[in-house]
Amino acid sequence: MTAKTRKTSKNRSRSNAFKVHWQGGLTDYVTALAWSPDGNSLAVSASSGEVVLWTEAKLVSLLPNKTDCAIDCLGFSADGEYLAAAGQQGNVFIWKIEALDQPPAVLQNPHCWIDQLTWHPKHPWLAFGVGSQVQVWDAAQDQLLTQLTFAASSVLALAWHPEQNLLAVSGHTGVKIWHGNDWEAKPEFIEVPGASISVAWSLDGRYLASGNLDRTLTVVSWGKPPPWLMQGFPGKVRQVDWAVPVANQPSLIAAACLDGVTVWQRQGKDWESQVLKKHDGRVVAIAFHPTTRLLASAAQDGQLCLWKNATSLQQTLKGVASGFSAIAWHPQGTYLAAGGNQGEILIWKPPNRGQGFQKS
Repeated sequence: MTAKTRKTSKNRSRSNAFKVHWQGGLTDYVTALAWSPDGNSLAVSASSGEVVLWTEAKLVSLLPNKTDCAIDCLGFSADGEYLAAAGQQGNVFIWKIEALDQPPAVLQNPHCWIDQLTWHPKHPWLAFGVGSQVQVWDAAQDQLLTQLTFAASSVLALAWHPEQNLLAVSGHTGVKIWHGNDWEAKPEFIEVPGASISVAWSLDGRYLASGNLDRTLTVVSWGKPPPWLMQGFPGKVRQVDWAVPVANQPSLIAAACLDGVTVWQRQGKDWESQVLKKHDGRVVAIAFHPTTRLLASAAQDGQLCLWKNATSLQQTLKGVASGFSAIAWHPQGTYLAAGGNQGEILIWKPPNRGQGFQKS
């Protein structure tokens, strides 16, 4: 290889690299990140009880640092009109985005640590776990729609179906799916070994996946039982995420377990797996790019890995002192945000479309 060729190759590598767009920080480790649907704002929460809103211009504080008031989960409503956050004290805070100078509405649930919430994909309905129950709150009408009882355990994960009015709830022995058109009807039940600790619908709504405590992954083709049971994980499956559906390409799901990520690909009537190994610490977050099959995985080893087509390592991002804690893609893929164990907030800008992203 000539010197000129080496230089051209090096420049091409740089042009394909993610670069830091902005960085800042909170006073303690970042617990959650959420982009607004229009992508103009990023909400960030911390174990110190802080909630801030980032825009290109500044950081706006919504909740201050407060001892023993950790905020563990947050999210924007699908229409972008509301932001919700909840945590250690059992309070659910709901802000109207057009009136951030006003105090948020507060739903109080004393003696309950709330670490799960999710918004309906079409309505301003917020579902959140309160012990062994799920409350569904209509933010627009400021009223409780329903209260669902899982019964077997505390609520461990929540996920709305992307199209149908269905709510999946994880807990001990399996996943219950309630139909929002008739909350009183008996929920459908998917039994899993042990307990379901993570749950996710595929983006086209065809599949429901459950990461399980007993080192297995359950995937069901919705409406077509029985489920598949993937085994062989070295530990509990903490998180699952689906890749965007691509025409004439198999469905992909990624599962995080200990220091590895396993990607499962639908092949015929079954699934084939590939283990992605690069991390030296526990993987704390995985997320597929919203329009391509680029997979991001962040771990306690201080590495954020980008996997091209969820198969090969494209780039490793760093920038935190003692490990990552959360990641989130911009809804159009314009940015990748990450939080760190010491409160770091980093936002990377991907390369231009056509250079770094390729549809598979």
